[in-house]
Parts: sequence; structure tokens; C-alpha cells
Amino acid sequence: MISEKMIAMIKDNADDLTKRLCKDLLGREETKSYRKLNEELVCERVFDVYSRLDSWLARDKKKGEIQDHYTKLGKKRFQEGIPLVEVVMALMLIKRHLWLFVLEKHFFDSSYEFQQALEFNNRVVLFFDRAIYFTTMGYEEELRKIARKSESGIISKLLGKG
Repeated sequence: MISEKMIAMIKDNADDLTKRLCKDLLGREETKSYRKLNEELVCERVFDVYSRLDSWLARDKKKGEIQDHYTKLGKKRFQEGIPLVEVVMALMLIKRHLWLFVLEKHFFDSSYEFQQALEFNNRVVLFFDRAIYFTTMGYEEELRKIARKSESGIISKLLGKG
């Protein structure tokens, strides 16, 4: 089945995919906040996304696991001071680089394989849609916590308790 071949391709080429993406991610103006992080750490994180992607596509991961992981990721990026728009762009770049790599490798030999690839693409898109959604949810949770702390501080001062 084509999806198994593509999953194997992701696993076998995760290092190359990671290197390509890290270079692009760290060089773009749209993701400039990632430059304040250690380059090795950024690459480890990209590799982590690819490794989770292949296991989810192989149906080893459940939706709840994806939700938990990416909600935590959103919180962590907030705490690191990376703007949400850059976090979303990073996830979109990871998806884009994967498909550019697949196309570059001329992976499809027949229209049947191409059709299977479209099904596979739907699963990849669903994965990244969920990753972006849950990352945003975690990021916003952290933002609300900060807002509540700020509000309580202001309220305390207004009431003469601060």
C-alpha cells in the first residue's frame, strides 16, 4: 500500500527532511523568533514532529495523544515568547516540506498510486489541522492565564489590596 511506503519514506528520510526544514524555518522572516532558540533544539523539535507524524499516519497514535502533545506544545511556545502566527507558520512549513520532498522523489508510478497518495494527503492534512488547532488551544490557554494574573493584579491595586 502506498501509505505504508510513504510512512517508510518519512521514517527513512526524517533527518534530511529535518535539515531542509530547519534551514528554511531559521532563515525566514515569518519565523524569525525561532532564531532566538538553539538551532539544535529547533531541529530536534522538527524531527519530533516528523516522528509523531509517521506514527499517527500508521494509526499508532490516537486523537487524544495528538491533542495532549500539541496543546502542551502551544503552551511551551507561548512561554518561550514565540508569536502564535510563527508557531502556525512553522507547522505549515513542516507539512509543505514533506510534500515537496514526496514530489521531488517522484514517488508515484501510476494513477492508482497517485489516488492512494491523495488519500494519504488527506490524512496528513488532518494531522496538521489538528496539530495547529491544539497548538493554538494550548497557546491561548497560557495567554488567558497571563491575562487573569494581570487582571487580578490591577483589580487588587484598584481595591487597595496590592
